[in-house]
Amino acid sequence: MDHQPLTYFEKLENVYVLIETRKMLQHKLTQLKEANQSTELVKEDLRKIEEEIEEYTDGAPVETNQTLTSSLFNPALINQLEDIRDPE
Repeated sequence: MDHQPLTYFEKLENVYVLIETRKMLQHKLTQLKEANQSTELVKEDLRKIEEEIEEYTDGAPVETNQTLTSSLFNPALINQLEDIRDPE
């Protein structure tokens, strides 16, 4: 079965979802550690999410304290938006 390649914005959306899921799982991991419960399943899920993020970003670092890094945005699109807001 052939799949259509994802568009840039679909990839960006997927990375956003993965980052938000990672945040949620990191919070859950902290809760489990505080309650002295098993963390193995959550750690495995976090590892898989990190691998997926790396695939989508071609290994570009994505900071945990940022929703999306500026390197993921298309600079041409940002320039177009700035031109619309501030035409000279």
